[in-house]
Amino acid sequence: MARGNRRHIKLVGVCAALFAGTGAALWGTVGLGWGSTRPLALVLLATALPVGTTAVLLGTGGAVAGFLLGLALLAPGLIWPSLTDVRPALWGVGALLLGGVALLGRGGSFVWEKKVQQEKLKERLEECYGQEFFENSLNIIHVVSDKGNVSRRNRQSKERLGWASRQSLQISEYVHPEDIERFKDMLKTVFERGEVRGEILRFVSEGKRVVNVEIQARRVLGKVAVLEAQDRSEIQALEQKLREQEARYRFLIEDGIDTLDLGVILWDEKRRVLWANRAVEEFFRLHREDLVGFPSDRVSERIAQRLHKPEEYLNLTRQAFRSGTPVQGEIVCTPKGLDHPERVIQFRSIPIETARYRGGRIDYYADITQLKRLEEDLRKEKAQLDEVNKKLKEFNYVVSHDLRKPARTALGFIKTILAETNGNLPEQVRADLEKAQGRLERMEVLIDELLRFCQIRVDPGKFEQVDLSRLLAEVREDLGPVLQNVNLTVSPDLPKVWGMTSLLGEVFQNLIENAVKFNDKALPVIEVGWKPSRGDSYLLYVRDNGPGIEPDCLEIIFGIFEKLNPETEGTGAGLAICRRIVEEHGGKIWAESEVGQGTTFWFTIPKVPVRKGVDHDGH
Repeated sequence: MARGNRRHIKLVGVCAALFAGTGAALWGTVGLGWGSTRPLALVLLATALPVGTTAVLLGTGGAVAGFLLGLALLAPGLIWPSLTDVRPALWGVGALLLGGVALLGRGGSFVWEKKVQQEKLKERLEECYGQEFFENSLNIIHVVSDKGNVSRRNRQSKERLGWASRQSLQISEYVHPEDIERFKDMLKTVFERGEVRGEILRFVSEGKRVVNVEIQARRVLGKVAVLEAQDRSEIQALEQKLREQEARYRFLIEDGIDTLDLGVILWDEKRRVLWANRAVEEFFRLHREDLVGFPSDRVSERIAQRLHKPEEYLNLTRQAFRSGTPVQGEIVCTPKGLDHPERVIQFRSIPIETARYRGGRIDYYADITQLKRLEEDLRKEKAQLDEVNKKLKEFNYVVSHDLRKPARTALGFIKTILAETNGNLPEQVRADLEKAQGRLERMEVLIDELLRFCQIRVDPGKFEQVDLSRLLAEVREDLGPVLQNVNLTVSPDLPKVWGMTSLLGEVFQNLIENAVKFNDKALPVIEVGWKPSRGDSYLLYVRDNGPGIEPDCLEIIFGIFEKLNPETEGTGAGLAICRRIVEEHGGKIWAESEVGQGTTFWFTIPKVPVRKGVDHDGH
């Protein structure tokens, strides 16, 4: 029980004792024969009731008023004792008795008021928090007076602040000395406005540990308020960890951006530079400290001073910042200096418009100097390839007209002479003419093969899906007589590829014919198959059991008109044509061989069409 309540109860006890003692003294006078007390007793009974009633109902003022009223009733007996037969001393005792009645009434009134106030406070606490919530809350809860003294506290208060056996605390005990005045100002606001929220203060525990708290307070009754304080120690520790973590991530991002070859500038919503990486310093020979924190106009002017055409760059950036529009792929150049090279830079500026951040921008500066040089080199190579293609076409024309026409004319003359002489020519002359005829016929075949080789070109736009199993069946049928007494095995699960059917058929036909033509075994064995490849191509092969090829000749055989054995039939253009066709499809072809064991020709065909960036005549 509070000290004030105990003092008031003691006062009531004193008043009751005074009243009882005075009454006993009055009745004692009767036994002593001091005279008849009946008139005095009647007056006391008549005045005691209103005195006590006014004291109870009206408090201290009522007690004083009632006592004065009682004295007024007793005044005639005190002033003119001759009017009654009661002795004057008894009238004085009666006055004291009325005073005791007034005090006793005021004491009872006070006790009743405190009881009612406690009941109301309890009801308000129950209404605001509830007893279970009050005790089991995770926050500190105090019932405080307007002076800041605590009259009631919950379990968390005792656990976090100490003084576990005490229910009440003085303001100087639990509030940090430096925060007491602020705490009093807060309480003043609470009792004036009824509530405060989000006040940050410091409490002090019994062991002098500082507890940072966030306070919400609410007036509940008269000069009584309930204060709820959240211990922010753990929250502040978490916030500190979060700040440290954010700093680490920020440093990681900044360091990561600094390692990029791409220049990056970050702008905030006020058009000021938040960050610029080292690439920007290198590109424009500016220190980062001269950029970070400065507005867009000033930064743009500093960068423009390092460019070939500063006005164009300034107009571009000012318009972009003013309108909030992006800049896509603009080319700017820095001039060459004594200590720095000329650079070609691609500039992009993009507004940041996300759900979490709006109003900023991010600028990119990509050094594309090497790319531009490569583009220039490619243009030169393209021009050279165009020149080669032009000469190839001229060569085709020469071969088709200037070389083939004389050969055909000479061959025609020889055939005419041999036909018209009808055996009248000397034997040697006829033999020479027939030999010349054979050479001219071979020359015509070579010219046809050469034209065929030069005219092979593939347009990927005309590619179609080719079923290799069906294609090999057609090749087998076309080679019918050639494959007699030959063991040809074709894999049953050949894939489907993209290409030109006729040209791919020519590759398989040439390879199979060569495997038969140059085979030295009694039973030629030829295998056509494929293997899965990791890339975007299928790996196909044609394998035979022929004599094999020397390692030094494995590349030579793909040259135009190259023959390992001049005595064999053919022009030696078949493998060169195969290579040309495979490369036009975007693949590669090569041979692997072991002398005496046979040869395997491997080649790749892409799974999807490959569009080459140069004219096919340039191969």
